[in-house]
Amino acid sequence: MTTVTQPRKEYTDQLEDVERNRAAVAGEREVKKGTVDFLPPLASMCCSTDTDANGFQIIKQSHALTAEGRAAYTKYLALASFYGATGRTVDGLVGLIFSKEAVCEMPPVIDYLKTNADSRGGSLRDLSKKAATEAFITPRSGVLVARPSTPEGASELLVEMMNLRPKILHYRFEDIINWDYEVIDNVEKLSLVILKEQTTTRKDFEVTVEDQYRVLELIEGVYHQSLYGSGGSLIDEAAPVVINSNTSNEIPFYFIEVGAEKKAVINDLVDMNFHHYQVSADYNSKNHFSSFIIWYETGAQSGQNLLMGNGVKWSNNQTDATFGILQPDGNADALRISLQDDEQRMAALGAEALKPRQSGAESAEAKSLDQVAQNSTTADVAITVSEVITKAVNFASRWMGGSEDAIYQLNTDYNPTGMSSQDLMAVFAQYQGGGISYQTYYERIQKGEVAGSERTADEERALITRDGTGMDDITE
Repeated sequence: MTTVTQPRKEYTDQLEDVERNRAAVAGEREVKKGTVDFLPPLASMCCSTDTDANGFQIIKQSHALTAEGRAAYTKYLALASFYGATGRTVDGLVGLIFSKEAVCEMPPVIDYLKTNADSRGGSLRDLSKKAATEAFITPRSGVLVARPSTPEGASELLVEMMNLRPKILHYRFEDIINWDYEVIDNVEKLSLVILKEQTTTRKDFEVTVEDQYRVLELIEGVYHQSLYGSGGSLIDEAAPVVINSNTSNEIPFYFIEVGAEKKAVINDLVDMNFHHYQVSADYNSKNHFSSFIIWYETGAQSGQNLLMGNGVKWSNNQTDATFGILQPDGNADALRISLQDDEQRMAALGAEALKPRQSGAESAEAKSLDQVAQNSTTADVAITVSEVITKAVNFASRWMGGSEDAIYQLNTDYNPTGMSSQDLMAVFAQYQGGGISYQTYYERIQKGEVAGSERTADEERALITRDGTGMDDITE
């Protein structure tokens, strides 16, 4: 029997990829917490030796790390290096979208959303930035227009004082565990959304965090909400949501989906990033264990002390004694070349998000080499988030009895006359590959008139609310 806590299969199938993406964006510390999930052990680390009935040594293979293998894996993991290409890619693309202010026109009744969209002091810019970032990392997220219950007959002043006005909340991929559509009056409508939330209670100095499940559904064509506890028990029964003294025939929840084939925009880049990580573990281990000279001798007199080192002449009077150095054979550069190839591919994959898509019948403008991104993946993210935020604020305005003529448009022009598309992608690839700092990257797109001159790079980074390889704002 399906319960309210059971996620949709599509959600479960995509969750592992999302977790990998988040770790890749967060950087090396988070990746290494995943240990064997992200860096498989070598076969030798899962082998142990034993002796058979005849006294011969045998090797036993297991699926788990042996005691000796665990110690070897710890060294192997420590030597691995995670290249921060994914974090820098997302950082750079989000930075381009928010390098210019969004076009924002609000009816007076919801003008407060510009500075306090979520009722916790988060601006509409902050909300859209979270949504855009999430759109690169996961297959879907969403926003909900919500409002606390308003006492009957409450004045506008009381509503404002008690902060009972509509708010717009962003929900991450992990929070949206189930959803469904149905055809109503020949129109396909969102009929069910189940949101996983967390509630916090405090008794003295003890803080308890528990899951709860908010159910949004259409019942006989009317929007209802209900609430369930962590174990799936009903807390609040389904009740119609009153909007401007009326019930609603739609659920004010809007999905943000950009990636093709139900996968995130950065999935391919993350796959390449983890391959690079695994090769780096082999490369760094090889260098670590073979970078010191290992001498060997055969045929020397038993018990004879041999002194070796700089400035020390060593010899042996036995004609059959031999001395030498152990060193690896084969192509020592193969792993290094593989790392370099991966880095080049990652730079190309990152820049791919800025390239215009090709179509059979393109306009002369679209064909121009100097025209970037109006039909690129990055522009898709900006356009999708803009459309969703516009829908949400217009619903909030309706809720407050205002007009539905709000406009919210994020920047999609990443290549004005000051910089060619090739120049922009070259600068982005340099930053994505770690060749230049965010400061330099931002100064160059400012010179190319991609970014405005009203803020410094530090100010812009503070607005983006995360550093070059981390995603602090999306892990709340």
